[in-house]
Amino acid sequence: MKVLFKWLALLVGLPTVAIALFYLWGSAGSYDSQNYAETVDYGPQAAPSTNDFTVVSYNLGYLSGLANNTTTKPERAFFEANQVQAIAALKSVNPDVVAFQEIDFGASRSYGVNQSEVIAQALELGSGAIAINWDKNYVPFPYWPPAAHFGKILSGQAILSRFPIEKNSRTVLQKVAGNNFVYNAFYLDRVLQVSEIDIGGKTVVVMNTHLEAFDEQTRVEQTRFVRSLAEEYAQSNPVILVGDFNSALNRDTFITATGENLGETQFSIKEMVASESFSSAVAQPDWNSRVTFPSDSPEYKLDYIFYTPSTLEVIDTQIISAAGEASDHLPLMATFQLKE
Repeated sequence: MKVLFKWLALLVGLPTVAIALFYLWGSAGSYDSQNYAETVDYGPQAAPSTNDFTVVSYNLGYLSGLANNTTTKPERAFFEANQVQAIAALKSVNPDVVAFQEIDFGASRSYGVNQSEVIAQALELGSGAIAINWDKNYVPFPYWPPAAHFGKILSGQAILSRFPIEKNSRTVLQKVAGNNFVYNAFYLDRVLQVSEIDIGGKTVVVMNTHLEAFDEQTRVEQTRFVRSLAEEYAQSNPVILVGDFNSALNRDTFITATGENLGETQFSIKEMVASESFSSAVAQPDWNSRVTFPSDSPEYKLDYIFYTPSTLEVIDTQIISAAGEASDHLPLMATFQLKE
């Protein structure tokens, strides 16, 4: 009987220990957390040719196209083709500053490519700043099949610039209160990246964020926080706030491919619209004609560029449709001029 109990203990104990060890290892990161908000020199820069400057916001979806967050695991060639298309589309508008969300810095799911470095060098945007929001040794998602697991993840946000980036920081935003600790251990952080950029001898603050997608109340609170901090910076500097706000005024009903209902009732983007310090580069009446998601048949405006009209003037805006399905989002562009 004692021998039987020993075997039972082993049968139960060994898997438990293995699961615990995987949890500790997989949920840990391998990147130095002190460098989660570092500035990076990506090489030579091409000098701006005019007094105007162009800013692009692009949820890159780690170049996974419409396969983003599905059980499909695309081949390396698929990512390479999307990379070529995304770079060509961005080159066509000659951006001076590009803010990315969901960009990989060497993750297994995108075949170990540092997408920020490759794109920066291709666009001759030599000054970079990163904001890591997902650093895990192994992410077991999508849950099935195991072959589709993301595996090692190093991902987040990045700002690439033709102008010198003087400072860069990241702030981790409020988490979803209802998520269990195991989910949170493997899930990404939502962050606000803040870069101070020297444009024509004046410090312009570029803020880059990617807000909660699945819990509306958390997204509302995150939007309020982002707005508050942006308004603080706006008291002393021109500010451009960009990103994927995961909210659209026409998205009262939205069922995902997996059956989740992400329809909105509070429309968190209204928190930004209410700001007296900021305006949208795309005026609200035009929002439904300047939609960014999904990239194959755009219906919703989830991506925004807000700015301080007291210090900046909008010259032009456009959706960069040439990016096609390199991501599940389309990039949004705005050209600005500093007011005297």
